[in-house]
Amino acid sequence: MQEFHNQTDITKKNAFTQTQFINWQTQAKAYKTYPKFYRRYNLDDYEELRFIKNFGKVTYSKKYGNNEVNLRVNPSAGGLYPCEIYIQIRGIKKFLNGIYHYEPLSNSLTLIHELSNDGLESYMNIKQQKFIFLVSNVYFRSSWKYEKRAIRYLLLDTGHQLGSIYASLILEDMEHLFNFKFKKKQLNKAFSFDNYEHFVASICSSEYKDIQTNKLRDNIPFVPPCDYYIKEPFIEEFYSHSYHKNFDKLKIDFLKEISKENLQNAIDNRRSVRAFKQEAITKEDFETILKGIFIFAKKYDIEIFFINHLISGLKKGIYKEFKLQKEDDFSELSTTLAFNQKIAGSSSATIFFTSRIRTNYSLALIISGFLAHIISLRATNLQISSTGIGAYFDDITQDVLITSNNILYLMAVGR
Repeated sequence: MQEFHNQTDITKKNAFTQTQFINWQTQAKAYKTYPKFYRRYNLDDYEELRFIKNFGKVTYSKKYGNNEVNLRVNPSAGGLYPCEIYIQIRGIKKFLNGIYHYEPLSNSLTLIHELSNDGLESYMNIKQQKFIFLVSNVYFRSSWKYEKRAIRYLLLDTGHQLGSIYASLILEDMEHLFNFKFKKKQLNKAFSFDNYEHFVASICSSEYKDIQTNKLRDNIPFVPPCDYYIKEPFIEEFYSHSYHKNFDKLKIDFLKEISKENLQNAIDNRRSVRAFKQEAITKEDFETILKGIFIFAKKYDIEIFFINHLISGLKKGIYKEFKLQKEDDFSELSTTLAFNQKIAGSSSATIFFTSRIRTNYSLALIISGFLAHIISLRATNLQISSTGIGAYFDDITQDVLITSNNILYLMAVGR
């Protein structure tokens, strides 16, 4: 997968030869809607299902001229929201066992397949589950703006989306098993995606019955995920290669230290900020935000660096985890690394997610996005702001951090 990463680098040489002008009037629709004749269920009408609203509900709306932009609980590169969520549900009182599509703008579920003796479990080699959450990528929503580099943002967004689902399950004390190893190609075909969408991840929650299921008896009808679509062979080839990689099942244990009330508030109030006031945060708060992150990341060959600008009680400089590599004030350099975005240099700290070249590249991107989401929720709980940064100079960042690792993601935190 390294060849795909290399072709999406931003470097000193190519940075200003790339497309600069974006015509926002040509943006593809950022949500999928099934036809009106499909049966819909409002989540507020089912107490056992209300937690699903935390997956992607709108928490803030902005108006730009005649256009309204709806910001959701999960961040997305450029606000393009390329992830769709499909949910298989069994055993909810007065609710049909079936496969549903989640529609965040209306906080509803659309029934797209009623279950009989079939189900998603047959594509995953598992017993019947009460809930299976599937995340897909509609890549054109991102490639429309970011072209080939969209492969990074698609999987980082997937990680953030998984983070929002995970936080919702923690609130309900529900079981959760992240599963990336399932028959994605067969499921794409069963959902009639035709390369317009690609399944990338799933979360299983709560065993239902100890019986086997059959494959879906009928393919789900095709519904376009955008109002128009331009195919990108490079990205489709990237997905094709990723299907052949081995993925682990993840067991995760974050956010349980936050009270349920505070976690719900963090979910509702998390924002990707555009500027900091340049007020210091404490070393203790920064350690709280990163608790367990380094250890978990290492399991998947992800190495985390950060540049300290305004953490009190900690020397300014470049760190690998909490080991000081070079002492100095690097705020101007941080701005330069982040494609000259001032927010990276005005933060209390800017975090760098990197991975070794021979690691599972797709999984490393997803996990980086997921860990960034955990950091953002913890930070919000401490009244600390954050934002993800996907545009940066790959080559200069490697030189500054003195690493040959792939640079996957930047995250700025501060006040």
